Amino acid sequence: MSPPDHDPLLIASRLAALATSASPNPKVGCVLVSRIGEVIGQGHTQQAGGPHAEIMALRDAAAQGHDVRGAIAYVTLEPCSHHGRTGPCCDALIAGGIKKVVASIADPNPLVSGQGFERLRAAGVQVELGPGAKESRELNIGFFSR
Repeated sequence: MSPPDHDPLLIASRLAALATSASPNPKVGCVLVSRIGEVIGQGHTQQAGGPHAEIMALRDAAAQGHDVRGAIAYVTLEPCSHHGRTGPCCDALIAGGIKKVVASIADPNPLVSGQGFERLRAAGVQVELGPGAKESRELNIGFFSR
């Protein structure tokens, strides 16, 4: 991964820190970057039962009139792949036409761990682990220690 790819994950990490009402869900941030390298959407996890970071970033991009097809999603935690109070984030990224997902760390939840990445890859989305695993783990110490 080239050094410029790291900057969106730093932004995503700062966004994750804003997710103060997400518990018991993890604090997650997501930044969408267009094919030309422009930030077109960003978001963080909302209150428990509310939209996750990826959904908020997709909504932000749509509200600004951006087309996310071909964009890269930078997210501080592997996108979820299961149905809970919300739908799977990996399905929303696939439906939006995201071409690549760069995540700081895999989700430790056995319902999700690796499955989000696999679902994305099966749909033709490139998946890469980026920097920020330590920061994501520290921000979500309770989530990672369950």
